[in-house]
Amino acid sequence: MTRRLLNVAVLAGLNLPLVAHAQDLTKPVAVPVSLPWKVNCHGLASVPLTADALQALPLHLVTNLSCDQGLAVISDPDAYTVNVRTSDGKTGYIAAMYLMKAPPAKPAPKVETASASTNNGVARWRPGAKGCDEFTKNGVAVESLTANDVTVQVSLTDTGSKLRADVAVGNFGNLHVYVNPVGITLESKGAHARSLRYRDPAQLAKEINNGKAVNTDYLYADFSPVFASANAAERSPVGDLSRPQAQQTASVPDQFSAAALKKGTLRPEGRTWGAVWFDRDENSNQFVLRVPIDNQVFEFPVSLDTALSLNQDQ
Repeated sequence: MTRRLLNVAVLAGLNLPLVAHAQDLTKPVAVPVSLPWKVNCHGLASVPLTADALQALPLHLVTNLSCDQGLAVISDPDAYTVNVRTSDGKTGYIAAMYLMKAPPAKPAPKVETASASTNNGVARWRPGAKGCDEFTKNGVAVESLTANDVTVQVSLTDTGSKLRADVAVGNFGNLHVYVNPVGITLESKGAHARSLRYRDPAQLAKEINNGKAVNTDYLYADFSPVFASANAAERSPVGDLSRPQAQQTASVPDQFSAAALKKGTLRPEGRTWGAVWFDRDENSNQFVLRVPIDNQVFEFPVSLDTALSLNQDQ
């Protein structure tokens, strides 16, 4: 204690700038976001935080700082004391000899996720390949493909009137990604392979209202998400592409709108899912489904052999 008071007394006579009144310095302010400095007590039990930069006797004490306590530096005039702020908003002066730089926080370890390789911007689903997974939910075969921090999961259902592709997108990177169902394509395979026509959900609803479609119950069956994750856990959509839950009593256009995959920007950690409809091909049950997400395409070989065919139960 004698040595500390001697240091204060000797330095009190130096020509240091005057500071604001104590009541201004001790007024609580917003808590700093970062506290990159720490108190180094050098063997003392605590270190005084004073209202004046001179730390003249008698000390105008704001509080006693504990060892290793975090601080934010307000200003450092390269003098005996440094103006600092505590985590609870108290401000004052601490002798520079008791201030040390806190070690940087260790960044959280990055979780490495398996990612499929891409060729000319196309990631292809292959059984057992890196970044590829498959599972079954609600009796529907689901293929999952991850590439460049984006996961796309798809399933294909024969509704009896149309083919319905259910598509889920999860963005696990740091950038926003763009989703547009109009760009999704479905091609049949075989001797008479052809590209199947995408059907706008609003147009389908209009055709049903005009009596042009058949088996209307199958066209918009099961409006809840067919899948959300490989854990088969239901989740509410997170991000910019959320969609309302469909109501059984909703009108036909509203039901199609609620079920359809929406276009828009998906923020980091965002997820979305929905249905995309295509014309049927009576001559094939093997297809290629392509889902463009930003500047890459996710390609899936999908089949009706293991998919749920709604008209088979009738």
